[in-house]
Order: sequence, then C-alpha cells, then structure tokens
Amino acid sequence: MYYCGWDGGGSTTKALALDALGNKIGDAVFGPLNPNGASLETVEKTVQNAVQWMAGLPGGIAGCRGLVAGMAGVSNRQAAQTVEEAVRSSGYSGPFRLLGDQEIALAGAIQGHGAILIAGTGAVCFGRDAEGNTFRTGGYGYLIDDGGSGYALGRDMLAAVVRAFDGRGPATCLTALVYQALDVQDVSGLITWLYSANTGKKEIAALAPLLLRALEQNDEAARTIADKAADDLVELAVASWRKTGMSDGELALFGSIFQYYPCIRQRLTERLHETLLRVSVIEPRHPAAQGAAILAMETFQGCE
Repeated sequence: MYYCGWDGGGSTTKALALDALGNKIGDAVFGPLNPNGASLETVEKTVQNAVQWMAGLPGGIAGCRGLVAGMAGVSNRQAAQTVEEAVRSSGYSGPFRLLGDQEIALAGAIQGHGAILIAGTGAVCFGRDAEGNTFRTGGYGYLIDDGGSGYALGRDMLAAVVRAFDGRGPATCLTALVYQALDVQDVSGLITWLYSANTGKKEIAALAPLLLRALEQNDEAARTIADKAADDLVELAVASWRKTGMSDGELALFGSIFQYYPCIRQRLTERLHETLLRVSVIEPRHPAAQGAAILAMETFQGCE
C-alpha cells in the first residue's frame, strides 16, 4: 500500500508517493491542475496522467490508501468540484482530500509548530501552533496587502521613478531600466502603460527583476525598496508569533523573492534572529507534494 500527494500548480503538477513507513517510492511531474487558470480538458488530462502513473506503483491504483491534492483557489467551489470529479472519473475511488496549496506546503516544510513565509507574486505567512491549530497572517491581495511580494517590488519601483521625476525622491537608475522594459520615453508613457486595461498584477510583478540590476549599481532607491520588502515580510512573521503566543518553532522560507533576492533574504533573517530569538529560519524540509503525501498518511492511515 502507499499514500499519494499532488502539488497542483498553474503550470505543473508534482506527484509523490510514500509507503506505509513514510519512505518515498516514486515521484513524477504532470501538467496544470488548477481550473482557475487551465481549461477543463487540460485539468482532466493532468488527472488522468497522474492516476495512470499511480497505476504503475506497487499495488496499482487500488494500492493507494489515500490521496491528498493541494492547489491554489480551493475556496472556489466550482474549481474544487471540477478536480474531484476528474479524480473520480479517472478511476481512483479511494479516500481523497483537496486542500489549499499553503496547507500541503506547511506539512512538508516544518516539523512540529511554526510557519511558512511565502513571498512570490503575493506574500503570506501560514502556520500551526503547538496545539495543531492553523493560522494565517497577510495574503489579503495586492490591492490592500502583499508587502514584500513581487508585485510590491514592481509597484514600488514605478513609484520611485515618478517620485524621482517630481524631485520627491532621489534620482535613480530605475528610471532608465523601467523605461526600457516598458518601451516608453517618459513618465507620461509610464502612466499610460500602468493604467491600460492590459496592465494588471502580473505585468507589474514582472518588473521585479529590474530591482536586481539597480541593486548591482548600489542605487539608493533600489536599496530602500529592498529594505522595505524585507521589513514587510518580517512584520508578517513577527505578527504570527505574537498573536499565537508561540516563542519558538521553525519558519521555512518559500518563493521567488527569497530565491533571487539575497539582500532581502539576508536582512529578513538578521532581523528575525534579533526579534524571534528562539525561532529557527530554515529551508523547507520537504517539497509540497511530499507534504500532501504526509497529510494523506496522517489522515487516512488506519482507516482502511
């Protein structure tokens, strides 16, 4: 027998299986799973391929004693129903749960109590306390939140450009970098692009890598933006520990901001070590797909 976990993303789905002792017996990668961004046919094909892969594991499909899948947007009931119907129609009839992507990431990332701090296009801190209760800080969306995210970096760079133009902020090499990236000549062109119907969160977040080029030039405005991003992310973690009353535990860092912006990661780590003295800042112990498989084992083992 085995337990299976799926980490369903907007571009790929990672699957992983554990035996009854928790040892990994196989993993694979398939297509998109999230119906919020992929067609019904694509989702069904992904599920069919994943279940077909499970059929090749020891014991076949019937050998799976529990399947947990995680993806973003599970609060959308129609999307969740679409995935569950696809799983059932593919031939898997065993125990199944569909959870949020943050839940499976947490299960794989830490041991005991603590949290994961995710900084990508958005930003959120999600964790569990010593009693096993889950909590969330941040993650309320780009219109009112998401400080420290890729979107926030892009937005703050655009703000730095117009502030420099007005004389409200220091001159910055971000001006030339942003103009080139947007193929505009001046602030007027920037504003036209920004408020176009074709410009949204994704397009603004896509500007974030320009910050690295400005940081390499020791740009004052870029450094201020990076420091603010780190401080906003520290705020998420500190608020989580304070509101739950935890004094220790693990904090695992997820997302492209920590991967590609070492200065943000370094400032965040230093400030957390000063503020949360007994908290260990770590790399995720296991990938999210393994977290989903661990949850499948914890949920369904002994229920056969």
